[in-house]
Amino acid sequence: MTATHPTPSQPTAETRSMRTGVLIHPSHAQSGRFLVLPHPRTLVPTYYLSLPSSSSSAAGLLELTTLQDTRYSRSWMLSHLNQVLSSGQLEILAPVDVRFLLISLLSLLSGGYRSVEDCFEQVALDLWANRKEALSSSVPEVKAAEGGMEEVWSDVVAFGNLDGVQEAMRDVCDTQTLPTGDQAFRLSQEKTFALLNTKLARLSERTTFVQAPNTLGRSFERRWTSDSDPTPYLTTEAEDCDEAKKLRSRIAAEVIATNLPPKLAAEYFAHLGISLD
Repeated sequence: MTATHPTPSQPTAETRSMRTGVLIHPSHAQSGRFLVLPHPRTLVPTYYLSLPSSSSSAAGLLELTTLQDTRYSRSWMLSHLNQVLSSGQLEILAPVDVRFLLISLLSLLSGGYRSVEDCFEQVALDLWANRKEALSSSVPEVKAAEGGMEEVWSDVVAFGNLDGVQEAMRDVCDTQTLPTGDQAFRLSQEKTFALLNTKLARLSERTTFVQAPNTLGRSFERRWTSDSDPTPYLTTEAEDCDEAKKLRSRIAAEVIATNLPPKLAAEYFAHLGISLD
């Protein structure tokens, strides 16, 4: 991971509104195109950086997350620059699995099989219509300018054209060959749950919690209900127990659910036999 400081040295009229902060990103994320896409769970517009494929790395997608303390200003020590950045926010570009976005987008479609182009064009039309209606009802200026607004969420269509997206669709969709020879797709709950089960098995492993003491490990300790000490179950030395396994599985399922539409998340929890609190 690499930290960069994007602040201009001499503010100008063009750069005065730029945010000051530190960006942490994978070292190979040196170029790409930002897309604004609906978040898999909330559908809130979110920035994603699309990375092109190269000789050293495959194409990928990074989600931009901003960590900002609303109560206090934070300072950051940039050791490789021997510099302290005062009053800046922290932004992180982290890899995401494009299949989570696919599951969310394709779950909005009804009906049978569709071509790749039809899938993303229809979702882009529906999402933009819903968003425009919400904006028009809350912001009068938007309603007044409706005639000049685009009628489709264009970045959703662009996402469907990214390298690797069609291949990823095969992991979560049933396919059918059209008379033209092209492939048609329909979201498959069976394939989706199989993918989620694979992720759940990996995320709920004891070693995964040991390697993430400040996130998964801390959540495990807070939610441990037994009178016994939970610390041994966050190491690989002590013998494991059913209670610890169940708690790790539930925490892992909840993490996965943060990238699923609420309805699908509820269905997946029911599939796992986990009750919703």
